[in-house]
Amino acid sequence: MRDFQAIATVEALRSGVTSRHLAAIFSYGREALLERVERDLEEVSREGRPRALLLRGHFGEGKTHFLNLILNRAREKNFAVSFVVLSKETPFNRLDRVYPKVVAGTYLPGTEDPGIEVLLRDLRPGHPLTEDLLAAVREELHPKLFYVLKNYLATGDTYYQHLLYSDLAGEWIPLAQLKSLHRLNFGRPLKIPPFRPQADAWDYFRFLAQLIKKRGFAGWVILFDEFELVGTLGIAARSESYFNLARFLFPQEGKELPHTFAVFSIAQQLWDFRLLPQERHRPDKEEVTARFRTKGEPEKAERARQAIDALLRDVVDLNPLSSSEVQRMLSKVAEFHAQAYGWRPEVNLEELLQKLLNNPKAQRLRTKIRYTVEYLDLKYLYREEPEVEAGELEEGALKEAAVAGEEA
Repeated sequence: MRDFQAIATVEALRSGVTSRHLAAIFSYGREALLERVERDLEEVSREGRPRALLLRGHFGEGKTHFLNLILNRAREKNFAVSFVVLSKETPFNRLDRVYPKVVAGTYLPGTEDPGIEVLLRDLRPGHPLTEDLLAAVREELHPKLFYVLKNYLATGDTYYQHLLYSDLAGEWIPLAQLKSLHRLNFGRPLKIPPFRPQADAWDYFRFLAQLIKKRGFAGWVILFDEFELVGTLGIAARSESYFNLARFLFPQEGKELPHTFAVFSIAQQLWDFRLLPQERHRPDKEEVTARFRTKGEPEKAERARQAIDALLRDVVDLNPLSSSEVQRMLSKVAEFHAQAYGWRPEVNLEELLQKLLNNPKAQRLRTKIRYTVEYLDLKYLYREEPEVEAGELEEGALKEAAVAGEEA
């Protein structure tokens, strides 16, 4: 009988796309770094002071896989976890676009489906927890958030409640509509200052951090993957991205995200092409700070400089696994392949690993794993020693994208 769970695992390995499931199975060689993360999580939960981790590695060496390791471990420790992949549609210079993706990628302990609606579903007017949350929102955040939450709690109409929840999830309700709902619910007009999504979206992050903690969780972990794509943005967007990064790394008093741990996964190419001196252009530390000062924004220049200094100074490298750790992983791959297809592969893993280590086109961990899966596939089909070629396609992807963006 075929083991379909094992087949699904092999198919995921073949695709090169990691997941929470794979992270639970393959967790070799990152123990020391994971212990550091666990200490940070304990401190965040105990003291409430936000922390952040800048994680650097080459393409295909397990950065996303390590984020999934953190996700699994954090949920075990009663943290809400948000997983966000940055992209051109989710650029880090636009937190109003990032926030909806954060909400959509939020996983609560004990649940499998993402989202935050469960955090709001049983809030009731007059309950001490609800009143405490309303008071904190009213005192610390943009007034719009207070009135969205107040009307969400007051309305008995499921359609209106869905609209208001959607705003809390990042689909901003127009102020005119909010005022109309407020008059409907409370019988009086509402005066509220303008809401500017790009400028005020940070308050929604702060709201969610408070909501998560007040609902009894240890804290909030936010995992940002592919931060290197900041390097493909134009100078204006890159500048704002570094300024936004400073919000997480160096929170200003009264504007921090309490009980929050943020992790940024970043490919080495960001340093190679944007942060270190290049013949073609100045490094971002000079270019970005000069741009902000020219615009008359010295505070933003200083905050962006702090963020870039942290990228140059405080980054933690995700080093390649040792050969023994890779061999353990390949052995596990072979076990799952055998389980999936009901056979007993006769494979000399030491010899296979040595062949991979000697192949300059198979240096990345992802390539080694996919090579092994294809090798096992062919051996299973033909029952003879196969010849498999390795190749890597991602090299220079960030540089090519950035150059294309500049030319456009």
